[in-house]
Parts: sequence; structure tokens; C-alpha cells
Amino acid sequence: MEKHVMTHLEARIKEMCHSLTSLADEKDFQEFLVIIRQPGWTTVAELSLVTGVVDSMLAQTRTLVGMKQVLLTGSRAVTS
Repeated sequence: MEKHVMTHLEARIKEMCHSLTSLADEKDFQEFLVIIRQPGWTTVAELSLVTGVVDSMLAQTRTLVGMKQVLLTGSRAVTS
């Protein structure tokens, strides 16, 4: 593989790792948990919307975990 291609791939992997780390920052989710417990926080419709977003984010997170495992398993198989 050409050096510039490897450099670009490494940069993208580091960017992905940084983005995922930022996404997983528990501080924001802890704040969200405090917000949603406040009286009068939301209507039934808004709750439905937020629940849908949370369910979608959870599904996408599970997919990403699976994709990471496939990436690592496949990469290890190539070097064997």
C-alpha cells in the first residue's frame, strides 16, 4: 500500500476513534438524565420523538460495535 494511502487511512481511523470517544462522553448523557426527570419536561409527542431517537442511537451503537468486531476479526485473519 502506498504511504499516502496508509497515512490517510490511519488519519481516518484516528478521527473515527476520536468521534466515538466524544460520542460516548458520559457527562452529556448524565445531564440529559437530569433534564428528563424535571417536572413538565415534555409532552407525550415529544417523549415519543426522544424515545425514537434514543432507540435509533442505541441500535446504531450496537451495529457499530458489531462492525468494529468484524473489522478487527477480518484484519487479524488477513495477517494470519
